[in-house]
Amino acid sequence: MPENTPQQAITAAVRRILRPLVRQLVHHGVTFPVVSKLLKQLFVEVAAEEFKLPRRKLSDSRIALITGIPRKDVAGLRHAPPERRVLPLDAHTATRLIGRWTSDPRYLTPDGQPQVLPFETRDDTPSFSELVRRVGGDIPARAILDELVRVGAATVSPARDITLLAQRYIPATGTVEKIDMLGEDASQFVATIGHNVLAQPDDLRFQQKIEFDNIGSRGVPTLERHLRKLADAFLTRVTDLMAAYDRDRNPSAPGGERTRVTMGAYYFEEKHREPEREDE
Repeated sequence: MPENTPQQAITAAVRRILRPLVRQLVHHGVTFPVVSKLLKQLFVEVAAEEFKLPRRKLSDSRIALITGIPRKDVAGLRHAPPERRVLPLDAHTATRLIGRWTSDPRYLTPDGQPQVLPFETRDDTPSFSELVRRVGGDIPARAILDELVRVGAATVSPARDITLLAQRYIPATGTVEKIDMLGEDASQFVATIGHNVLAQPDDLRFQQKIEFDNIGSRGVPTLERHLRKLADAFLTRVTDLMAAYDRDRNPSAPGGERTRVTMGAYYFEEKHREPEREDE
């Protein structure tokens, strides 16, 4: 049946969005009751944070009305202490560190390549520990270095000189950090599309993709390698541009309210499937 109303359309869209997520949940042993509880918590959180009435306190009854969750459950969820999980290293810290290492002139050679950094120095010359302090966060430099070495993004010489091997941080397969990136990157992408669904024409955010559906499978590996090189070159230019606007790296950058900006790229492939036909 065609999606003739916004409610029908969003339900169909959510089903497509959830399918790859459900695959990950089942793979990692997360059962439906756990997800059901999580969704209930999220419905209450979003309603409480984003659907307030002007100059009026948002009641449990109103949240129950707009979410369909019983008022008793709403009350219990609103006053429950939040569950927090502290990771040994989050993707933000590693991504910011590598981004600064590859764009801040202090950490670059005269020809624009990331310097080989000592772990620590006694003077004001650049060091890995100093770079970690400038990036911020409360994770020790040693822990960050261990993670970068573990995922193959850096090496350490016997003299404790550190060489950067990767332009971007990609955690090892199956790690908690990579699963965290699934939540972070997918939520940003969905939020951008959601913004564009509701935004006025002059407030749309950049959202484009290119797709061809008749590519021979024998040519896919070569095509993917070419696309990866193009994306790497694009993201390197984006890093340089965004660094010029980041006030941590460029104190003379334009001022205003602190804002986080993300620009990304992704690659997707699957075997072609004929669209399902409705029964007449």
